Amino acid sequence: MKNILNKCLLIALLALLPGLMQAQKVLIRGVVTAYEDKQPLPGAYLLLQNSDGRVVANTVTDYEGNYSLLSVLKPGDVLVVSYSGFKKQTIPVDNREIINIEMREEVLELGTATVLGRRQISTGMMNINERDLTSAAVRIEMSELEDLSVASSDDALQGRVAGMDMVTTSGAPGAGMSIRIRGTTSINGSSQPYIIVDGFPYETTISEDFDFSTADEEEYSQMLNIAPGDIKEIIVLKDAAATAIWGSKAANGVLQITTKRGGISPPTVTLSSKGTLSKQAKGIPTLNGDQYVGLILEAMMNSGISFNPESYPELANDVNNPYYYYNYGQNTDWFNELTQNGWTQDHNVAISGGSGKAQYRASVGYYDETGTTVGTGFERITTRLNVDYNVSEKFRFSANMSYNYSETDRAFISYLRSSYDVLSQAYVRAPNMSVYEYNEAGVLTGNFFTPASTLQGYWTGSASSIYNPVAMADESMYKLVSNRIIPNLSVIWNPLSVLRYQFDVGFDIMNDKANAFLPVTATGRPWTESTVNRASDSDSEAFILQTFNKLLYTPEMGDNHSLQILVGFNTYDKMEKGFSANASNSASPYLTDPSNGARVAGLSGLGINSSSGQSRSVNLFSQVHYSLLDRYILSATLRRDGSSRFGQNHRWGTYPSVSLRYRISGEPFMQDLSGKWLDELSLRASYGVNGAQPRGNYASVATYDVYNYEYLGASGTFQRNLELVDLRWENTTQANIGLNFASFSNRLGFDFEWYQKKTRDLFMYNLKIPTTTGFSSVNTNVGRMDNNGWEFQCFAIPIKTKDWTLSLNLNFARNDNRLREISELYPQESGLSTSNASYISQLIVDQPLGSYYGYLYDGVYLNEDQTIARDKKGDKIYTYNDKGEQEPVYMRFSYPSIDYQFQPGDARYVDVNNDGNIDYQDIVWLGNAMALFSGGFGGKLSWKQFSMDAFFNFRYGNDVINYAKLNMENMYAFDNQSLSVLRRWRHVYPDESEAPDDLLPRALYRKGYNYLASDRFVEDGSFVRFKSLTFRYNMSGEQLKNTFLQRASFFITLQNLYVWTGYT
Repeated sequence: MKNILNKCLLIALLALLPGLMQAQKVLIRGVVTAYEDKQPLPGAYLLLQNSDGRVVANTVTDYEGNYSLLSVLKPGDVLVVSYSGFKKQTIPVDNREIINIEMREEVLELGTATVLGRRQISTGMMNINERDLTSAAVRIEMSELEDLSVASSDDALQGRVAGMDMVTTSGAPGAGMSIRIRGTTSINGSSQPYIIVDGFPYETTISEDFDFSTADEEEYSQMLNIAPGDIKEIIVLKDAAATAIWGSKAANGVLQITTKRGGISPPTVTLSSKGTLSKQAKGIPTLNGDQYVGLILEAMMNSGISFNPESYPELANDVNNPYYYYNYGQNTDWFNELTQNGWTQDHNVAISGGSGKAQYRASVGYYDETGTTVGTGFERITTRLNVDYNVSEKFRFSANMSYNYSETDRAFISYLRSSYDVLSQAYVRAPNMSVYEYNEAGVLTGNFFTPASTLQGYWTGSASSIYNPVAMADESMYKLVSNRIIPNLSVIWNPLSVLRYQFDVGFDIMNDKANAFLPVTATGRPWTESTVNRASDSDSEAFILQTFNKLLYTPEMGDNHSLQILVGFNTYDKMEKGFSANASNSASPYLTDPSNGARVAGLSGLGINSSSGQSRSVNLFSQVHYSLLDRYILSATLRRDGSSRFGQNHRWGTYPSVSLRYRISGEPFMQDLSGKWLDELSLRASYGVNGAQPRGNYASVATYDVYNYEYLGASGTFQRNLELVDLRWENTTQANIGLNFASFSNRLGFDFEWYQKKTRDLFMYNLKIPTTTGFSSVNTNVGRMDNNGWEFQCFAIPIKTKDWTLSLNLNFARNDNRLREISELYPQESGLSTSNASYISQLIVDQPLGSYYGYLYDGVYLNEDQTIARDKKGDKIYTYNDKGEQEPVYMRFSYPSIDYQFQPGDARYVDVNNDGNIDYQDIVWLGNAMALFSGGFGGKLSWKQFSMDAFFNFRYGNDVINYAKLNMENMYAFDNQSLSVLRRWRHVYPDESEAPDDLLPRALYRKGYNYLASDRFVEDGSFVRFKSLTFRYNMSGEQLKNTFLQRASFFITLQNLYVWTGYT
């Protein structure tokens, strides 16, 4: 009986087995993208239907277009995919587990208007269709740049946006970019753009009242604390209509950053790992030890100095003086001693997912860069959590939290001046000098060779001092540690379907610490000097609280009308304080803290200092966006800002803007073209006003300070500046005209912008006033500046087949900067025409900023005959001596305090007025630092799962002073020089045709004017840089079928491959 029961159960199980197997659930996954531009479509809705039309599963794509469905598959099952503005698709499943979907745009007929579906874009406070933008704005998808290994996203943007000029401040790890959108708008104020992250302003400026080491917002990258892997997109707002909603801080443009968020999907883990090997660019070839000694001896001889081995043992190479023989008998390549291969690792892991109720994304990133210069590095840890929670249909909230930690390592020299590094010393350091010390037996001691004084000088405590650069890089320290936590909360309430209220509150807590130490082993100076064992410790803290109250009204007005009305209120409060301690002469080079029994007072630069500051602003804003028949679009903004940085007479500023868009392609008479090949043809126009605040928290109030000396045991106080009750906002008005064109299903198109930007009431600092007022200078509003220009961006997809795709892009821009007015009391000229290497900078009305002035270089005086002055006809100029005899007039460098007669071998300058004297009357315009054009171009070629992406950026028409050439070809002192000085003048050329064309002036120790500021060192800085080349392989769904991976790709990226330039 038992056997019969077992057999029955076995038969029943065998009968059920096919059903059980059939009921096994399968995970279907894939990516939904737009067919035209391959961009992911977040929020696309997917239904899994069976053969009866019943929905058995549904989901929504996440921010990267990913989806997944878990269900039992049956014959006849289909996926139904829908997305606003795109054609609905029904796709047979056919037992496939990976289905990638491309959506095509849908053309809808609304009366006589044709509407082409597009994604929405945030203008800062409201979301509108991207095709309805009335202002100048550019969106950059960071997914297009994810293969680049960069510390900061601004580096990846270089050359990719027309009108946004970006220049690297230095090559050191952790250094940032100088960013200009449509030119420089201020002389003394900041010209950096305003940064917005997830709807909240991201503080980057440093108040003038607060002195934290040598930091500034250009040297330390503004976006270093935002991991590129966490960024979804960056929108660049350019004209006043686009930036007016952000008020007074947005006069220089806006970089609006949106970070990635979670979507409706199972938990998804994304891992990105990159490793980069960097090589230092080839250095300038310099003289070796023997060539250097020969040059110095020749320079001394030309100056009439006789060589005495006892006075100059560093040059004697005397075996009988073993200490100098070994330590100054080398051929040291200082550049090679200080350079190394750099290594960067960049890792980012994120988990995202959620349901219809809540979505989340959490990420952790680690970035570590070892610089190509010894002693430099940058390390960063980033964390971010974004959560969205739907409490009900009418109530939801979003919370963001980010914490970032970073360390920047440099040498002590960069603490003294951020633009200096050890490589600048390496080029000019005497090559016959040893890096490490030898004893008199010729045996290395293992210590750095840091004599207290050398021929070139000694360490004085300034950034331009002389030192052993390897010792400085290895022994000294400058570490900048930053901590920043930013929690934000947004609460959204929809009391009606047409009304939305949003309250945002954001906190920004920053702490920066800088520690610097210079041990005696790096300089070799006597222990009694204040430069020995110099320790500095700085600490700064800042707390920012900002709130937004926004009410958005979107009435239902039918198909022909669209209206959004926004009103809002914003508050901003920032408190900051800082502390610094500077000491010297600690008992040991291992005691690096200022508190370690060191000297902290009595000498310049030593002591304890503190600072604090606070600023507040209150802002009211409103914005209206209206569309009629999808072709007549109007947007208007009005903002009123109040700031504590101004006096009571001008505390409030009002900033309006208006913009229009006329979609020509939407007109009925264009339907024949729009239905065939024309996708978009629109004309835009805008006008608006932006304001700017002074950089100091207390620019308008009278401040007091304490004298640094005492009388009868007490210190007195004094008023530092005048109270400025009439200090006004620096206002910038901007007009913009734009043209947008797209055709052939968005395979060919361009955007063109023309703008006129006028800045009035420039902040002018330190205007000279009579000292009888009790003050020597005053700050006020005087001056005007213009920036006019145009921008052009275009794209093309000439090849688009099943297996092949080729896309091309190009952008370039022109900006013309002009100073229109300046106060006569403002210093308008800097530099000395009477000194070598001193270029003159002048502020001249109707001329651009950044112009250089100096002399015209005319080669070398080959012989004595050439040193005779000539008139305009080229005839020699003669004069009569006391005896009545005729004698030639020789060329002279002549000023009231200077009278130098040029000799054969000296540098020759053009005597513009032919008076026989080189003086201020011979100074001319030499060039300008601003580029005439800037931009970039690139292309991407794809074949099946392989792709190759190349990008170039360029600048054209900017002039650069080649200070490296100036310092390494002057042959004036004891500095090492480049190999080019081997072509220097060494003898008279009676036959001038025998002289080489590239002959340099003679070596002349501490005499003459062979390197005056002239066009000899001003070069064309135009360049084309091969910025990146990426090879990528994307694994197919079939290859990933039996893995836990949804997507996987491998890539190799080469960055900064080559630069084509005439700059030497």
